[in-house]
Amino acid sequence: MTHIKRPKPTGSTAEFCKLQEDFKDSERRYRCLFEGSKDMIFITFKDGSFQDVNQAAVELLGYDSKEDLLSVGSAEKVYHNTMHWRVFQRQIDRDGFVKDFEAKFRKKDGSLLHCLLSGNAVWGKEGEIIGYQGIAKDITARMDAIRNFRQRHHELLVLNSVAFAMNKTHDLDIVLEIALKKVLEVLGLTAGAIFLIDHDKCAFMLKSHHGLPENITAKNSQIQLYDKALMKSLLKKDLVLTPEPIFPPFRAMLKSGNNQPPIELTCFLITAKEKASGFLALEVPPDKDIIRGHDFHLLGSLGNFLGGAIENANLLQTIDRHREELKGLTAKLFHSQEVERKRIARELHDEAGQALTGINFTLETVEKELSPELDSIKERIFDIKKQINRTYHEMRRISYRLHPAILSDLGLEPALDAYLRDISKHSDLRVDFKMVGFEDRVGSEIESILYRISQEALTNTLKHADANHFKLSIIKSYPQIIFLAEDDGVGFDVGEFNGHKQALGLLSMRERAAILGGKFKLRTSKGKGTRIRIEIPIKESAHD
Repeated sequence: MTHIKRPKPTGSTAEFCKLQEDFKDSERRYRCLFEGSKDMIFITFKDGSFQDVNQAAVELLGYDSKEDLLSVGSAEKVYHNTMHWRVFQRQIDRDGFVKDFEAKFRKKDGSLLHCLLSGNAVWGKEGEIIGYQGIAKDITARMDAIRNFRQRHHELLVLNSVAFAMNKTHDLDIVLEIALKKVLEVLGLTAGAIFLIDHDKCAFMLKSHHGLPENITAKNSQIQLYDKALMKSLLKKDLVLTPEPIFPPFRAMLKSGNNQPPIELTCFLITAKEKASGFLALEVPPDKDIIRGHDFHLLGSLGNFLGGAIENANLLQTIDRHREELKGLTAKLFHSQEVERKRIARELHDEAGQALTGINFTLETVEKELSPELDSIKERIFDIKKQINRTYHEMRRISYRLHPAILSDLGLEPALDAYLRDISKHSDLRVDFKMVGFEDRVGSEIESILYRISQEALTNTLKHADANHFKLSIIKSYPQIIFLAEDDGVGFDVGEFNGHKQALGLLSMRERAAILGGKFKLRTSKGKGTRIRIEIPIKESAHD
């Protein structure tokens, strides 16, 4: 305990007795504060050996009695890091005090006590430092809370990074790479990998790795689980897992075909919908203890989250593949339809047209051979010839609408110009048409699709829009062709698009545009007309 100098008797005996009583009262109050404090208080000599400790120090450090703690000898021995004791001494020697210095003490059972330490010097008669007294406040619970908070923050950072990657791309390899790098960063590790289970090949496939030797690839690497029964179970297609926050880790050995030593890995399962999707494999140094509660929590959350990400990515890839297949089938359907229209148009024009012309000539020959008195028969022949002529022109019109020969022979602009002029003659709709930038013809596929889209847009306007004016513009502005079709008709509610009578035609236009990789945009509302904009990228072959 700090040395308190007793007063020497001076003056009257009464004054001396009063001083003695005040001294004893002060000593009692000091002792009461010393022993009653809930914080650890200790007093040491200059060399660090204990002079005195309070009961709170005994209890916080887990010793049986004050004598048990004092028998340790030196305060330095209860510091987790002896450098902290030396810094404590050095600062007091320099400044006379130290305030709120963080230090860890080792309890009797070996566990650690995190404290906030303040102290000051004990001075001798000549003004020299003869010892130290300190008070340590236990902040272990506070530091644990801070560590847990930081760990939750790191965990959310990892999950947020994976979620962001999923929103940014459907590429599963990128999502897995980001997840692996983030978890290694948070856990303070340098190497790891992610393996997915391929049930069709009955194998674990390396999908992403970081920090492993560069010559390790999916083709030349092989991973073996130490638990053979677990390995066999994970490769089963019909394996059903009961959902858990985290499954126990397991050990594995990664081998490569380049005479490299095998790599020991600690693995954590990735699951989704009661199925094992793969596992996260981490290279943990022998001196690092990764098996801690908060690390388990992070790896469990990541395993479940990655499982969902893998499931979603696979589903999106399947959807994209089916969409591409559907686009290909649609393109084939439209191509077959165009070929069939062209064939029918040609047969109508060549076969049926020639047949009608031949019939007409035959009737004229018969008419010439008839005697003058058979006027009634001549009148009937004349009527038949008029019907044949009407049928011939109607067939030519149908043939042109099925596939105009002018489209193949002269190109898109003459074909559309002729088609739109014909529509204007037979309707009250005012039509404006222009094509800009088409010094050379584009590919026949693009011409056919633009022609059909134009037909569909005008047909919708005629049938449903009740419009007075239709405007069609096709602009070639590298690297895209811009198609614009506008009318001043009644429009419709886009929210009711699927049930609208124009939906089939609009869907056909969108599908045709999609075949060329185009973007379809529809702008309309009730009473404000309809505007269709399609942007079609110009491929090099078409541009050339």
